[in-house]
Amino acid sequence: MSPAARGAWQMTAFSALSPELTRTVLSQSIETTFRDGHVLYRGAHHAETALLGVVVSGLLRFYIHTPDGRSLTVRYAGRGELVGVRGLALEADTGTAAHPYGRSALNGEALQDTTVLLLSRDIVTAAARRYAELAWALTREVSHQAMQDQELIVTNVFSPIRTRVARHLLLLGTKHDRELVLRMSHQELADAIGSVREVVSRALCRFQAEGVVERRGQYLVLRDPAALYEASLG
Repeated sequence: MSPAARGAWQMTAFSALSPELTRTVLSQSIETTFRDGHVLYRGAHHAETALLGVVVSGLLRFYIHTPDGRSLTVRYAGRGELVGVRGLALEADTGTAAHPYGRSALNGEALQDTTVLLLSRDIVTAAARRYAELAWALTREVSHQAMQDQELIVTNVFSPIRTRVARHLLLLGTKHDRELVLRMSHQELADAIGSVREVVSRALCRFQAEGVVERRGQYLVLRDPAALYEASLG
């Protein structure tokens, strides 16, 4: 692995694996860079279409389309985060290509140049069936991601305004001409996070001063999704 990939690996639940098992899991790994705007998959219904790996750098976005035509972001994955684990676990448990978001078709894309350490699904699945150590690491990761889903609800209710605004900008932003944009008034955003327009306006002005977002007519351009992602974590 490159030094960057090794550092990202150490941030994951796999970092505590024994050297022998680590070599097994990484035996067919490869570092791949997806360019900004690269489509990982569109409308995927099966777990095997998902990536399995560790994000080394950059930011990935996964989202679904709601029945009324809107987009809903279900996850962002940045440096040191595992992707594809929940789909792998469901597939291993059911013996079929189950999907972590039910019947909803999953979409995936790179929001900036993103390097991923890709792992072999077959090797990881076989090793998890054989080694309790790896199965436990996968269990921890699935539990961690489930807790992140719960934290989203807590964030929307109790977190500071800056954190809540950043989270909603990311959740509601859509890709347009290779940029992540949002068409929403300050009042609409305030209503979405349960605040008032003046408070939200101050938070947005601060993001603009930092160069994270930019107002272009009716659109708010999310110029630095990675910075917003960090802010959304509080």
